[in-house]
Amino acid sequence: MQQENKMFDLVINSPIGNVPFNKGKLYIVVNAYIAACDNNYLDVYPNKELLDFCEVTNSYLSKADLKNIKKQFNSFSKEELRELVLYTLSNVATGHRDYVESTTNAIFDVAENLLEIDSAGHIVADIGSGNGNVLAKILVNSRKQGYVLKDLIGYELNGEQAKMSQMALDILSDGDPKPIIKIENAFDGSEFVCTRGYCFPPLGMKQFMQEKTKPSKLFKNIGFSIRNTAEWLFVDTLLNSLHENGRAIAIVSGRALFNFADEEYRSALVKSGLLEGIIELPSGSLNFTGIKPYMLVFSHGNNAVKLIDASNAIDTKTKRFNKVEVVAKKVLELYKSSDAPSRDIDTLKDANSLVPSNLLIDVEKPKNGVPLAGLAEVFTGNQYTLGVFEKNGMLSTEPTGYRILTSSDIEDGFVDWKALRSIKYEDDKFDKYAVKKNDLVVTSKSSKVKTVVVDIEPKEKILVTGGMIIVRPDTKLLDPTYLKIFLDSEQGQNALKAIQKGSIIITINSKELSTVLIPVIDIDKQIEKARKYNEKLSTLYALKQEARKLEDSLKNFYLDESEEE
Repeated sequence: MQQENKMFDLVINSPIGNVPFNKGKLYIVVNAYIAACDNNYLDVYPNKELLDFCEVTNSYLSKADLKNIKKQFNSFSKEELRELVLYTLSNVATGHRDYVESTTNAIFDVAENLLEIDSAGHIVADIGSGNGNVLAKILVNSRKQGYVLKDLIGYELNGEQAKMSQMALDILSDGDPKPIIKIENAFDGSEFVCTRGYCFPPLGMKQFMQEKTKPSKLFKNIGFSIRNTAEWLFVDTLLNSLHENGRAIAIVSGRALFNFADEEYRSALVKSGLLEGIIELPSGSLNFTGIKPYMLVFSHGNNAVKLIDASNAIDTKTKRFNKVEVVAKKVLELYKSSDAPSRDIDTLKDANSLVPSNLLIDVEKPKNGVPLAGLAEVFTGNQYTLGVFEKNGMLSTEPTGYRILTSSDIEDGFVDWKALRSIKYEDDKFDKYAVKKNDLVVTSKSSKVKTVVVDIEPKEKILVTGGMIIVRPDTKLLDPTYLKIFLDSEQGQNALKAIQKGSIIITINSKELSTVLIPVIDIDKQIEKARKYNEKLSTLYALKQEARKLEDSLKNFYLDESEEE
């Protein structure tokens, strides 16, 4: 849980509480810096540019408020001022809903431990250093342990954040080393070398590049385009600057680990031996987003990659507050355990995903397993979603010759084909995405993977959206219902989990589905198994329908007059 700080609460309830929205942290650091200069608390020379910035920032406050704030901050001792600044950077809320994309305390504890800053003379760099939270903690902790760092460097493109972090670090520094925050784009900035590096890029940031591709600094034959996950550009800069005996940590989103456009870079990274481990952290463990974060650990000369699924390393006491707090000790125990799971480079270099929970699934190879691509045609539906048809007024209450099949139409393995919505569609370019009898439809973008066999001869064109996959089996080799039986089984579900991307919205790629091994048996035996399965499925469906009717009758039982006679 977040620790309390009396000085912090005192400041927030002072006139500084009247500052503009989302500026709480900035105003605290600005006025702490002014107080540190006024009281000669700084062990580095005061920076005129920063003092000018402080003056401009405070110009939004009244003279009376400024007088009270100045009096309050000047009453703090040097150590109290340092404590206030460190707390301000390290905690999320300032009373102004001042939420920033930064590392939580528990995640930092894991990162710092794995960085192994256990001796003097380290050069520590943070790519995208934000408000300086990470560098500040590293500076203070290294001093507590008696280690003098050689250099402390931050790269931050946001000028306000960079100046804020420079002031905070100057207050916290004993003058050796003198922290340096560079206001520049790390992708194009000056070259540097670090022995310990950290990187927490803005998750999901869009790339804006004037050039068609930007060459990787680390792998000269690879170029980044707008299709690549931008987080890799930050990581690439960091790793290109990492000393041969260095260690580094990066926090990324799941997309960076499974985005198709990043496969070439991920493969090169694995083959380079730089990737030491991947830690899958709990969803919601970052204060500003519910996206599941992943911690990448880097060092040189690795022959295998540790894969840690720490999704459940949560402090259960915080659940009742609807908070997710990582238990750093538990994550570190998992990572440092002698039994920590790993996969060698040869296994991972061609993997389409580096998500630990997927890679750690034990997919049993079925007897007589044949890749689905050898038994069926597998392709994704058209790019239009139901929303597109709705937006363009293409839904119809009258028959048009075209209907649309969506994930919500599949229930309990059945589809009410007559109830599908009709669409006004006068082009035939999407006809190839219309289902045929004996097709198996698999949802590819939903909270749950659903499957359904097309058991009718469609009299109209039934189009499948881009969130679904059509599997058109060679019925001489593969019965569609038999395929459904396998994919719905525990063994089949594990095979699907191994190729799925995402944890909330599950995405399955048709190319990867084609690689799933299907246990082939004699076609007559497949058909017989399918017949028995359909009999049981029909019985189950009928029982569920009867149960729903009974549930409905119970809801209105009080108003059922026949029961009163």
